Order: sequence, then structure tokens, then C-alpha cells
Amino acid sequence: MKTQYTIHDVAALLDISTDAIRLYEKEGLVTPLRDPVNGYRYYQFDQIHRIMGISLYRQLDVGIAEIRELLEDDSFPDVCDHFAHYIEESEQEITRLNTRMEKLRFMKAHLESLNEGLDKYQIHILPKCYIVYHQDHALHLYKEIQKLITSPIFSFGNFCYRLQQDEAGQFTSKELEFIIREPMFELTPWEKAASSLPSRESCQCLYTVKCTSDFSTWDMQEMLDYARENHIQCDNTAYAFYVYSLMQEDIIGDYYEIFLPIL
Repeated sequence: MKTQYTIHDVAALLDISTDAIRLYEKEGLVTPLRDPVNGYRYYQFDQIHRIMGISLYRQLDVGIAEIRELLEDDSFPDVCDHFAHYIEESEQEITRLNTRMEKLRFMKAHLESLNEGLDKYQIHILPKCYIVYHQDHALHLYKEIQKLITSPIFSFGNFCYRLQQDEAGQFTSKELEFIIREPMFELTPWEKAASSLPSRESCQCLYTVKCTSDFSTWDMQEMLDYARENHIQCDNTAYAFYVYSLMQEDIIGDYYEIFLPIL
């Protein structure tokens, strides 16, 4: 009866690659016998059983470091504790991926909505907005907002300019805020802290999407004309949410959602 198997025998028997077996040896997970004459590896039943166990763990996506710990366990409770930990980690990863999927779906729908609303005027509901960051001027002070840009919260919201209409009817940027709208805020880890954040209640607005390269002054005349022609009375304060940038020939066009509250 054959009691020693070459690395190729074991690979064929267990349907794994010889490279995988060599990796297990390199990591100290298996220790084959060595022929002192030709240096060939030979595996006996105990090492084959060990490789079978390692292969099972790898099929469960258990990492090499974790497998090393499992192979050192000498009781079922110890092994179960490790698997309980793997389950907990997997559940956390599922939660993270579900949140990512919701954000991607939201972004895709948002981009489709932007395309449909470009230079058109509609009545939209601006959801309740949570103000995560606020400054009383419209200049980008990147040093001040660096922590915001590099934090996980950045992928949930938008920079928003509060636009104010002057006596001549011109709208200019007065304030800069970072805002998370209610549907996205529900996905954030900060949902329970909603009551501690300043917010702006939901309102009905005249809505459009505009492309601009100048965030300081805003041409709102067509929007105001549309409101007048359709007997819509609007506020003199509007909100411009930065949402996307696209390269247009040699310049970058910044796209904004414009919300003009209806009185």
C-alpha cells in the first residue's frame, strides 16, 4: 500500500494546485518529508489530511494567518470561537457592502435625474437637510474643510451654496455648507445624532440643473421668468448643491442642482 505521495500526487488527489501546497509549506502549515538524495517532497497521510483541512478553510475564504491559529486549536469550543468571530466579521462586511450598494444606487439615480433636469424647470421637494458644516462666506477654504473631505461622511452629502437675491435681482453666493439630505442621512452612522445637528426642513421648490464655472454669481433669470409665467411665487433665497463635474472640451463644467423655495 502506498504511504508516501509526491506533491503532484497530492495536488491531483485533492484537486488543488502545487503552488498552493508550496505556499502552505512556506507558511509553515504543512511539513512534508524530504528525500535526502533528490530533495523531492513526500507527503504521508497525516500531512494529506492537514492539507485537506486547509483546503476546506480556504474554500470558506479563511486567511492564512487565521488558518494557522485554527490548526493550533485543540478543542471544538476553541474552533467555534474562531468561526463566531469570522461570522461577526462577515456580517460587518455585509453591512458595509449594503451601505455601499445603497450609495451607488442613490448616485446612479441621482445622475439620471440630473440629466433629465438639465436646463429644465420642475417642481421638486427638497428633503430635510442636515447641516454638517457651515461657514458664513462662499469661499473654499480647503484647510478648514480638509477633515470633512477626507472623512467617510464626505461620500454622503453635497456642498451647498446659499444664494441670496439682491435689489437688482441678481443671485450671489453668500454661505457655504456641507449638507446631507434625509434619504442619505438614514444610511450614515450618525443617524441617531440627527437631533444634535442644525437642519433645514423639507420644502417645495422650483428645480433645475445648471452647469457653471463660476460659483459666485448665478444667472437665474430664466428660472424667474418661468416662475412668473406659471404664476409661481418664489423666495429670494435659493440653494445650489454641487453634484458633479464633467470635462467639456478644455474646461471642467461643474453641475449644480438649484432649488428655489416656493412661497
